[in-house]
Amino acid sequence: MRKLSSAISPQVLAVILFIIGLVIGIAIGYVAKPAAPAEVKTVTTTVTTTVGAGAAATVTETLTETITKTVSQAAPAGGVITIKAWASGSPVDTTRVENIVRAAEYLNNLLKAAGIDVTIKVETQFFRGDYMDKLTAAFAAGEAPDIIAMKNLPQLVEGGYVIPLDEYIEKYKMWLDDVYPVLWNAVKYKGHIWALPQDTEARPLYFRKDVLRQLGWSEEEINALPEKIRKGEVTLLDLIKVAKEAMDKGLVEWGFYHRPNFGGTPFVILYYQYGGILQDPETGKLVLDKNAMLKMLKLLYKMAQEDKVLPTTMIGTEWRKIHSDFVNGRVLFWFGGTWHWAEWQRVEYHEKLGKLPESYEWENLGFALVPAPEPGLKPMTLSSPYLYYVTSQSKYPEIAFILIMLATSPPLDAKHAVDSGHLPVRMTTVEYPYYKQSKFLHDVSYMLEYTSFEPLHLGWNTYKSAWLEAITKVEKGEATPEQALEEMVKTLQ
Repeated sequence: MRKLSSAISPQVLAVILFIIGLVIGIAIGYVAKPAAPAEVKTVTTTVTTTVGAGAAATVTETLTETITKTVSQAAPAGGVITIKAWASGSPVDTTRVENIVRAAEYLNNLLKAAGIDVTIKVETQFFRGDYMDKLTAAFAAGEAPDIIAMKNLPQLVEGGYVIPLDEYIEKYKMWLDDVYPVLWNAVKYKGHIWALPQDTEARPLYFRKDVLRQLGWSEEEINALPEKIRKGEVTLLDLIKVAKEAMDKGLVEWGFYHRPNFGGTPFVILYYQYGGILQDPETGKLVLDKNAMLKMLKLLYKMAQEDKVLPTTMIGTEWRKIHSDFVNGRVLFWFGGTWHWAEWQRVEYHEKLGKLPESYEWENLGFALVPAPEPGLKPMTLSSPYLYYVTSQSKYPEIAFILIMLATSPPLDAKHAVDSGHLPVRMTTVEYPYYKQSKFLHDVSYMLEYTSFEPLHLGWNTYKSAWLEAITKVEKGEATPEQALEEMVKTLQ
């Protein structure tokens, strides 16, 4: 990672530090104990010490005038602005809406300090699964939220659900300079920027250290496994053999589990590893590489039907069963996500311990890149950033934008990253104390060097549906890989 001093100009750093200082009073109240929000005067002193009085004064004036002017001009009679925010995710992802509330608290304190009698009220809804149908119904009724956190960018844009944010990003660009540059690629579509990155992640292969110990592995061998996978010295074929051994000895019920739905893991990863591409970089059209797809399907067929280390009914299995089986040691390898590390600490999946202490995780669970499928190929992971959008029905689009901008500022970015097991979207977040405390996030951050992304295309959902159907039939033995591929091609033509 670049040093902040070289990656960000002093003036921009002044802005970022100012925002950090203003938000920190709110963030600390949720991270540690209740505390009064930081006052503008105090923050100005801090920034002056760090980057110079001239920059700090400019930051203070610009921030106060721009935001307070925007809010006061939009305020209705009665002085209350209500913003509705919707999001979804696992049980540990509620910060996607909670951070919007915290950002509003910051704004309310800023408005009070400026003598403006306006209050921003945030109403939230958090869903455990996809809520596109609910969003569509809300739009039809003219009752859509102002802010949504989800993926589905092409669908949201083409359906007219969200607005481009180019104008606001240009206006507030100095306050967004520390967003990881690569993440802007995930929010650009047809020449516009449609969202702010809310979080990102990596998709590791988790493994049970305790089971490997029972197989006779030394601590040195167990600890060396992630690096050997990174170097390509251990492949998925090697781990299939280990999984079979563990099953034959009665140490686990299954060698591997993967997601019960598409989700990209490990299907997209394997396809990429075999040399496939999903989108033509010149035309933007979706691509199906038959050779790579066939190899991917053959590998899953081998795992489910030949080596029998993967359940044939994996697609459609309940999420709770998947987590429970891995957490309780009934499965050796699990294609999961970085956020699951935090989820296992917060959801009672373990039959004796309930919520896992992190010490248990470090003792019994390991993580690595998804190994190369076979020798000569490369390990990889996948990232699928969650995004904050401003909807086209919002009465206060700029205020909604300010809230999502502040909801991803370093203290709140750190709060979400650490508590949910995701990776941050701001470069400055890694210097924030709350983030630094997470050894897990530190240890998985290298995976972003090996990451890949799903395509941004309106037809991607149709593509995924056909792909999942092929995977399901292959794993159940209802079709050979060749037959499943042929059906998939016909479906997509």
